[in-house]
Amino acid sequence: MFTIDETRPIDQALKAAIEAVLRPKLAPYGLESVRIAPGFDHGGDPAVFVDAEYTLTKTPVDAKILLAVIGEVRDVLAARGDFRYPYIRHHFADDQPVHRSS
Repeated sequence: MFTIDETRPIDQALKAAIEAVLRPKLAPYGLESVRIAPGFDHGGDPAVFVDAEYTLTKTPVDAKILLAVIGEVRDVLAARGDFRYPYIRHHFADDQPVHRSS
């Protein structure tokens, strides 16, 4: 059975591993900075909160990629024995273009 250390901080190695997943996928959309912190979700369960800040670009954001990186970050956490859920909050400019599927 797995247990979760609710007070475990996010160490630098884990931050670097999470950023290594995010940067190549999100850089085309203007990813500028990433903040990662432990916390608790709306249900009181331990979680990892990732805030991604973007600059305005002309490249339309693809929502499929934003969703896919959640699973990839979960894989990074699980590979290190950390089973907290990652919540990724994307902070785009108000007029950032978004890809429209047809």
